[in-house]
Amino acid sequence: MRLAIVEDEVILTMALTLMVEGWGHEVVGTADSEASAVAMVGAVRPDAVLMDIRLGHRECGMTAARVIRRDIDVPIIFCTADADSAAVQRDVRALGNAHLVDKPVDEMQLEEILRSIEQRARAHDPAALPERPIPGVATPADTS
Repeated sequence: MRLAIVEDEVILTMALTLMVEGWGHEVVGTADSEASAVAMVGAVRPDAVLMDIRLGHRECGMTAARVIRRDIDVPIIFCTADADSAAVQRDVRALGNAHLVDKPVDEMQLEEILRSIEQRARAHDPAALPERPIPGVATPADTS
């Protein structure tokens, strides 16, 4: 799956990139502000976006997500330390086609969400996402 990452902390961007690429996904772009997120997502058209809710300089990932949604209905996974906040949960539900992951990022939770997004995309359009090998698991082509 082709992913975009919107995060203002460089170290976290690098950690997320290594994590999802280790699962076989491709990071097709990164951004660290509202404007750069909107431009990047519009240009690369990822299959999903990992987005920090609180970007630096008083910018907000939720604002960027609303602008992005005017052009593309891409699944957005918000990473936030405020996942338990009723206001955050309300905003994510209102946006639709969005998910919440606790910070520090819960790897199992994130992987499960990405897997469910992939499954929905394949069910909707089987050609949309190619099958990707799972690291460490032999495929039938590997055993013949």
